[in-house]
Amino acid sequence: MLAALSLLGSVEALKRRVLNSPLEYFDWLHSQDVYHRCGDKRVLYRTGNQSLGKTTAGLAGCVWRATGTHPHLTTATPPVEIWVITASWLQSVVIQEKLWNLAPKDQVDPATIFDPIRGFKGKNPALKFKNGSIIRIKTTQQGGLNLASATIHHALFDEPPISSRIYGEVCKRVQYTNGTVHLTMTPINADCTWIEEEVKDGKLTDLHFRLEPENLIFVGSGKTMRLEDGSPCDEAWIERIERGSLSWEVPVVVHGEWEMRAVDRLFENFHAELVIPDLMSSSVAPTGRLELYVGLDYGADRLRTVGLLVGIDRSDKENTKVYILREYAPTSSSTTKMDAIGLLTMVASAGIKWHEIDEAWGDKRYTDAKGRITRKSNAMMTTAIEKELALKRGIKPAFRGAKKGIGGGAGAVMLGVRWINNRQITPGSFYIDASCVWTIESLAKWDGTSRSKYKDAIDALRYGLRSLIYPRTRHMPRSHRQVF
Repeated sequence: MLAALSLLGSVEALKRRVLNSPLEYFDWLHSQDVYHRCGDKRVLYRTGNQSLGKTTAGLAGCVWRATGTHPHLTTATPPVEIWVITASWLQSVVIQEKLWNLAPKDQVDPATIFDPIRGFKGKNPALKFKNGSIIRIKTTQQGGLNLASATIHHALFDEPPISSRIYGEVCKRVQYTNGTVHLTMTPINADCTWIEEEVKDGKLTDLHFRLEPENLIFVGSGKTMRLEDGSPCDEAWIERIERGSLSWEVPVVVHGEWEMRAVDRLFENFHAELVIPDLMSSSVAPTGRLELYVGLDYGADRLRTVGLLVGIDRSDKENTKVYILREYAPTSSSTTKMDAIGLLTMVASAGIKWHEIDEAWGDKRYTDAKGRITRKSNAMMTTAIEKELALKRGIKPAFRGAKKGIGGGAGAVMLGVRWINNRQITPGSFYIDASCVWTIESLAKWDGTSRSKYKDAIDALRYGLRSLIYPRTRHMPRSHRQVF
């Protein structure tokens, strides 16, 4: 009995030590170990998305520098100031949680308060240490990042900086301290041409690692990395990752290369078997409750509006199903009144009334240099539908801007494309009614370019699926429709 209690006490003590000083118990992958040992002033750690732990490695380097405990390099004596720079506030909250989990809690200043939902408390979030070191969280959405008179010792860009100017300004902030600037990134969601040029000119050390079996082995133990369920991250797992991605983006998204492959069509997994005549009466029709969404794109270059009615079945928590039920796609330019009539006709053709729709999402409004609306807007569309329905108190749902807030920034298009592609390659998860002729042609022919005439229908689909692609809060649909 005493032996068992002693063993239990030892286990609890070890648990406390791990929680208090997690970095002391890390086993690093080969690529992470190479990065940790690189003592150059300007370093790029380049891999695919969420595969080789580049962000974790970058943040570990920040913690070691702040505490003066780097295991491989001689760094500035604390106290030091460090910046971790992210692309957006939403991304920064995720980064803040990772940073907090890596920090040695017995060395953290008691004034530092971390909230798992909002991150570090305070207007200017930061992780402070008892020795005076501070790791500040910055976002490139802050423009110049409040750089005036700032002097820092180390900066970490997580994902590509939005411009070479921001990168250059941060590099100036470390000149006085002879400090370091690191980038941990996948070359996507921003123009990375200038970063590649920095590498070619020898100004930036490029540590590039593809997603290959030898890079998934821990240096300390020699063991292969495993998933949470114990599955090994081996060659077969890498092949599954590649199959689950759009082939044209595999070089960048999976392997961290600089360029993607050229393609003739983006949705290569869209095929004839997904097109169903009279979808709601077919054998693949949803049998449970269906959520209803409308997506609307105004066609910036052609004033040709495209609207879609999309049904979502979440009855299987592991497999969300998408049903494109109807489309509104005029063959020429249209007025707001024409669009309102067309959208109401689209909805009615599916046996649905407007108030049964859960959400309606529209494109951004188009304005002139003075901010005056020159074409169409969600407010104008909402008003037009109200008039057609002869309603004075407004309609529900009204159109909301799909390009505002979460899901409205850089990378939103490709994130939506990947989400739709994932549904297309998952058996039984994506269907479109054969009446949606223009959307079917667009899915089959869009090459991913912004000037393509097929992009409007794809944008309308992304907008309609906005709540699923870019979830903000726990899903609480306003209404449901029972289908049989």
